[in-house]
Amino acid sequence: MATEDLFRILSLDGGGCWALIQAKALLDIYGDIPGNRLLANFDLVAANSGGSIVAAALAANLTSSDIVARFMDERWRRKIFVDLPWFQKIPRILGLGPRFSTSAKLQGLREALGPIADIKLQDLPGAIAGNAQRSPHFLIVGFDYDRERAVFFRSNTGSRAASFSPHASPTLAEAVHASSTAPINFFDEPAKFQSSSVRYWDGAVTGNNNPILAAVVEALANQVPPEAVRALSIGTGSVFLPLKRGVPPLVAPPKEQNLLNDIKEIAGSILDDPPDADTFISHVTLGGALPAGPDQVVSDGPAVRLNPLVQPILDEGEWRLPGWNKPGTHLDSREFMRLVELDIAAIEQADMDLINKFCEEWLNDVVPNQGIRSNGETFAVEVGHSRYGAGKETWLRSI
Repeated sequence: MATEDLFRILSLDGGGCWALIQAKALLDIYGDIPGNRLLANFDLVAANSGGSIVAAALAANLTSSDIVARFMDERWRRKIFVDLPWFQKIPRILGLGPRFSTSAKLQGLREALGPIADIKLQDLPGAIAGNAQRSPHFLIVGFDYDRERAVFFRSNTGSRAASFSPHASPTLAEAVHASSTAPINFFDEPAKFQSSSVRYWDGAVTGNNNPILAAVVEALANQVPPEAVRALSIGTGSVFLPLKRGVPPLVAPPKEQNLLNDIKEIAGSILDDPPDADTFISHVTLGGALPAGPDQVVSDGPAVRLNPLVQPILDEGEWRLPGWNKPGTHLDSREFMRLVELDIAAIEQADMDLINKFCEEWLNDVVPNQGIRSNGETFAVEVGHSRYGAGKETWLRSI
């Protein structure tokens, strides 16, 4: 199919300040160009939570290096992730309870994004096209707290995927605000807009932390031929540990089942599967091939998944740290364990430095990349790419 006939999707996972990884990947793939020029490579951008912050920063015409620098700047991070007063964090003694102020986040987003923050989402493509001659549409995911269902904030008001009921018309900052208000262990209350009484939680609650499937449905509903779709899905890092044949930190310890631990498990489940499965569902929906046997790997398909894994490497039946056999620096066991423990609320400078190192090792093909489908025992990739470089090459070749 001719490249001009392709419909290109950029899908950006949620993940708080771990979204630094997405900015660094986009910088590596497209170079240090203004955000509006980078967005011109796509027809649709779908994003959730931290990924929506990256998408909005691109819409504000920041270069990828600018976005990386902001994520690495603690003062900038703390404008968005504003700590609650100490007395409101007392429940965290038990490991539960919010850390950040929801209301302060909206103001921080507006300051971070500048004038484009107050542009209505439906007007955003026009504003970008005036600067770059071409703009994608945007799809940002949220969760309606009161109606308990997914909400999709669209720039395309004529989308055939939308119902005929009235829809919210948020500004860019408001849509990002709704999408990035992770509940229970992160923010203290649902997000609200000045012009609406509806309250919102993070779109990850809907199972769309990885929004690629929502984006594929959006494209197909608007009569894009499946064979024309190419989707680049960029994550914010995932932890995937084996359950046997080793000891922590390389192998997950057995979980103790009790009420408190179950509550913590549910609180963190918004980042777990099935969002990972959505890439595989999208691959199959778009006609991607499947391997005929365990020795075959399908690496060419309509979707490319780029996401670094906090995951050991299986070598001759033994789990080892990524890069254990390569010269130079690599993650040590202490750093690996810290990455396993870090959640999306990582904003301390030492934690961001570690995430940055983790990302660099992924970009250099030391840390493994998440496959679209992998063997559950050995972690061998069956569909997709086990290394970032191969995934990047496939993406650039496919478009």
